[in-house]
Amino acid sequence: MVIREANLEDSAAIAKIQIDSYHISYNNILPDAYLSHFTYQEQKQDWQNLLSESQGRALYIAESNLGEVIGYALGEPNSHEIEPFESELVAIHIRQDYQMHGIGQRLFAAVCRALYTQGCNSLFLWVLVGNPACSFYEKLGGKRIAKKPWQNNKFFGTNIYEIAFGWEDIQIIKEQD
Repeated sequence: MVIREANLEDSAAIAKIQIDSYHISYNNILPDAYLSHFTYQEQKQDWQNLLSESQGRALYIAESNLGEVIGYALGEPNSHEIEPFESELVAIHIRQDYQMHGIGQRLFAAVCRALYTQGCNSLFLWVLVGNPACSFYEKLGGKRIAKKPWQNNKFFGTNIYEIAFGWEDIQIIKEQD
């Protein structure tokens, strides 16, 4: 397995992992109406747009020994949403058949390394309450630092919440890989 920076050619594979992961991870959390509006083609275009911009983002993929994309992680510097955290892990998704093999941990470390080299010393992420990944973030040393209603509650009239996990020193994480 290889961890590398993503490129435009990875857009379709990233989109497929994203949507498939949403349906698996969020099927008992998010309304079907929300999940069903995502299309592979639309998400592929979104990833192509993101990869075409040079904004200091850290987007890494995991590639199997057969060369197929099996996971990705996206981090962004200078998010000031939760002070004093300097960067955000926006997304991390691993194909279900490759989970529990350390791939998420390696992707997380790669993003932390990239953000650290950009001058970020800390990181946070938002995750939906009830997402099984919460235990993954706790195992990585994340501390629960905030809670808020999910941004799309107003559209669905639900009581879905997000919690934030934070890491005050990502240098420790980037050195563990």
